[in-house]
Amino acid sequence: MIFYKTSNENIFNSDNLELLRSLEDDSINLIYCDILYNTGKQFDDYNDDLGSPREAIEWYRPRIAEMKRVLAKDGSIFIHCNWRMDSYMRILMDEIFGCECFRNRIYRQHSGLRAFYVNFDSQVDIVLYYVKDPKNFVFNETHTEQPSIVPLFENGVLAGRDDVRKLNGEAIDIAAKGKHWLVYPEQFQKMAEAGEVRIIDGLPYRFSNVVPVGNIWNEPEMWDSYSRTNTADAYDTPKPEGVLERIISTCSEKGDVVADFFLGGGTTAVVAKKLGRKFIGCDISTKACEVTVRKLENQG
Repeated sequence: MIFYKTSNENIFNSDNLELLRSLEDDSINLIYCDILYNTGKQFDDYNDDLGSPREAIEWYRPRIAEMKRVLAKDGSIFIHCNWRMDSYMRILMDEIFGCECFRNRIYRQHSGLRAFYVNFDSQVDIVLYYVKDPKNFVFNETHTEQPSIVPLFENGVLAGRDDVRKLNGEAIDIAAKGKHWLVYPEQFQKMAEAGEVRIIDGLPYRFSNVVPVGNIWNEPEMWDSYSRTNTADAYDTPKPEGVLERIISTCSEKGDVVADFFLGGGTTAVVAKKLGRKFIGCDISTKACEVTVRKLENQG
């Protein structure tokens, strides 16, 4: 089953469910999977036909359940799909992880217009982002040299986010002003201890050099490097390194274990190595494993 092994990388050529069942509880810090999109297409090295959406979901169900089991208590999981499966996968992920563990739906622009003449052109993939514990997860912020001030609240009173907090001994009753908190108490405390919180007209703001990152990823480095007429080098549909660099650097630390159970073109493995993470990868396709190993060894 093991295809390639180093001190930091383990590549398995097997059914991912078989591998998942062999892994220990809470052993993976970050999971990213560019799953089968269920296009119904037959490729030279794999079959992208899982049947009806209901049949596809039942195929995914035990795999997602195992991914939750092996995910670390402060871990995150990203499921990359497209319009064929994203709604079904969202329901399945809510069922297994819990609605409260859903963090975001990311829209990744993969190309420009591709001349779909009988429908609105499809230019985005979907990445579903969940955590195992909504109050304890790794999220490394992006910084810039230019500081900015952003509100730590939003309009409307919301149960569970209406607590009274203190800054320098002064109470902040956010609900009294018809607002609710955008950050958990632990996050607020860290910001306060760092001297980043300021009160303006009785409301809390954060003054820092943190740059918010949106859920529309349309920068040039997020686009695919292949097209319908020209496939990418070595593998048909590898995801750009920019996508994985953002996910891995944001939601894991150096030395953490990153896993990809739909290895494909090996981008996750390459970026994990580049960023100093350990890696576990799996694919039922021998070609995918060969491509990944070649990329890892070429990286040095």
